[in-house]
Amino acid sequence: MIKRHAQRNIAFLVSLLIAAGVQAQTIRFEDVAAESGVVFRFDNGSRGKHDLPEIMGGGVALFDADGDGRLDIYLCNGGPIVAVEDRTDPPSRLFRNLGRGRFEDVTATANAPGPSYAMGAAAADYDGDGRIDLFVSGWRGQRLYRNLGGGRFDDVTERAGLASDAWTTSAAWADLDGDGDLDLYVAAYLDYDPEFAPYCAAPDGQRDYCGPEDFEAQADRLYRNNGDGTFTEVAEAAGLPKRPERGLGVLIADLTGDRRPDIFVANDGGRCHLLANRGNLRFEEIGVESGVALDRAGESLAGMGTALADLDGDGLSDLIVANFLGRSTVGFRAVEGSPGLYHDDSDRLGLVAPTREVLGFGLIAADFDADGRVDLLQANGHVLDRARLGVPFAMRPTLLRGRPGGFDVVSKEAGDWFSRPILGRGLALGDLDGDGRPDLVVAALDAPAAVLLNRSRSGHALRLTLIDGRGAPAIGARVVAHVGGRVATGDLVGGGSYLSSSPPELTLGLGESSRVDLLEVHWPWGDVETWRDLDADRLIQLREGTSAERGEVEPTTPERG
Repeated sequence: MIKRHAQRNIAFLVSLLIAAGVQAQTIRFEDVAAESGVVFRFDNGSRGKHDLPEIMGGGVALFDADGDGRLDIYLCNGGPIVAVEDRTDPPSRLFRNLGRGRFEDVTATANAPGPSYAMGAAAADYDGDGRIDLFVSGWRGQRLYRNLGGGRFDDVTERAGLASDAWTTSAAWADLDGDGDLDLYVAAYLDYDPEFAPYCAAPDGQRDYCGPEDFEAQADRLYRNNGDGTFTEVAEAAGLPKRPERGLGVLIADLTGDRRPDIFVANDGGRCHLLANRGNLRFEEIGVESGVALDRAGESLAGMGTALADLDGDGLSDLIVANFLGRSTVGFRAVEGSPGLYHDDSDRLGLVAPTREVLGFGLIAADFDADGRVDLLQANGHVLDRARLGVPFAMRPTLLRGRPGGFDVVSKEAGDWFSRPILGRGLALGDLDGDGRPDLVVAALDAPAAVLLNRSRSGHALRLTLIDGRGAPAIGARVVAHVGGRVATGDLVGGGSYLSSSPPELTLGLGESSRVDLLEVHWPWGDVETWRDLDADRLIQLREGTSAERGEVEPTTPERG
């Protein structure tokens, strides 16, 4: 009996020590932009008339531009609102990762300056040559840059069939028709001409920025990859909504459970869209039916950035959308047993209290400290210039550390950068220094861009690149990891955040576990495959069709295009 009590006491003490260790874990980031050589400040080109584009830009892309295995940084730039004599548009800037925490500005030789007044960027190998190409959206046009190797690009916009004068914002690449190459979805915002914009005023009569409702919405674009370096715009034929909304955030993933990549669009002041993939490059808009068109009160969102993650640990992926001041970030919780159905459960998910008093843009869901629970980072900043009236303009970012049942606000403990109010916008995630921990790059409209290296005390993590049977990133794949009696899940998404592009990798925090017992991969347009006994803390590439084991497969696989 005494021995049994002693064993119980020892087990209890061990559990307390483990719990204390988990509690001692903290999320910390260090802004190394200045000393690393990433010197960039967004040029909004203001002429003093509060033109809408000057508060909407600031995209980021993290990708390997020169093929050396390290992530480089592309930062979108603005420019003059109206033509100014002897002044050209400032280029968007590319910083090459030299390793050892150093970057070099290679904008002059890269030949990828972006369109006039760039907005966002989306990187992917659209032509299958092994080099990562770059699409850049903008207020006055958009550009496609083909990667020639060595960090040099060629503007192929015209011959690729992607020329447009619409105000385009977020974009995402994915194989939407199952033919093996990457198609492109581009959100469009609204029709804005500075010479004919109305005079908009704050309550005290002083000029202020107009709202999106003061301008006509523009229709989103869907470009089918023809496989020969060209694209065809197929939005109407694909069944995209005939009534346009003002699109700002785009995320592609399997949101309906049929192993086809679907498209979620966060719209500004209108219904959000969920475009369910029906095969053969046909989509059905099911935002209302799925529960993601409006918030719980039946109101439209000021939808900006968006993310996908299992916030409550139930094994289902939830949609998160940044929203307006006073409204809170919205968490659409996936409904168990009903694939493709979501419910605004922001309060239960722990999002309302910590995000109600900010206006969010860039949004990342990731396990920053690899403790097995998802964390959230949101870049904040208002769109109305009313600080003199007591309404904050610049805002501090919000960092939420996941815990059972919700989140803890840990912004103040996370590093000096988090204490500075900024007009935060674009936000991208990737391992910049090769230590296995996810780092961040944040763009702001009124402050230097930040390069946030992850200094967190971390647990173990499984890092994956998922390649489909035809050699493309398997956007829309879902993984289920069985780890020491518990289950961790994740999705490989296209797009996400706001105006920004992160590399197509998937990281699952495992806490104290250093090995995954069983991993299931639900391939887009394909089957379910399983791998056993995968070691953590290294980057593993899994290719469709190479597993020794196959899981349960539905009687018919999804129809390809």
